[in-house]
Amino acid sequence: MVYFPYTPTQPTLITLEKQNRGRLQTLDRVLVTLGAGAYLAPIGAQQSFYAHAGNSSTSETWTTPKELLEPLYSVFGAFDLDPCSPSSGRTAPVRAKAYYTKDDDGLSLPWFGTCFVNPPYGKALRHWVAKAYEESRCGNTQTIVMLMPARTDTKFWHQSIVGKATIFFLKGRLKFGNAEQVAPFPSCLVIWGGSDEVITALEAVLPEAWLSQ
Repeated sequence: MVYFPYTPTQPTLITLEKQNRGRLQTLDRVLVTLGAGAYLAPIGAQQSFYAHAGNSSTSETWTTPKELLEPLYSVFGAFDLDPCSPSSGRTAPVRAKAYYTKDDDGLSLPWFGTCFVNPPYGKALRHWVAKAYEESRCGNTQTIVMLMPARTDTKFWHQSIVGKATIFFLKGRLKFGNAEQVAPFPSCLVIWGGSDEVITALEAVLPEAWLSQ
């Protein structure tokens, strides 16, 4: 059985796949575009919050912890840009001078200055990592700080992070937004373009993080 945020029934899935009236791959693509997660689970199993909310940072329950943002503000002040914000203005969870929301599509727009990024954690994550590396490499930005799962086994990690960015592996597991439970994965801050002074300052405000350069 496949669970979705709206949990389609088994007959619906059979119709999609076996009666030539649609395909599961197409449905999966639609859900990814909408920021909704799909995952497999046994019939009768309790739906896990993080299995679907973890695929999107646009949920208010998956926003960046304030306890992590405060040390970053002490180093950077307000960020110049949040290119992946669930909202803008006073309702935005990150303090920034400019925001790109889902309607703006931050993957297609140029970034600038000092950026903070908390991207979707599903299949689109690799595109946001590649975008951050490219924006840093071409000189559009000064510093990019990305909060993301520490997925060191992925292809995009080795293509766009290893040897190209500074990584702060965060101790323990974060509690995002108003969630009552911690995330089921370790997190890290990936820094593209950070000067020696910036990295030293981050070391001071993140004393329990493990630095890898």
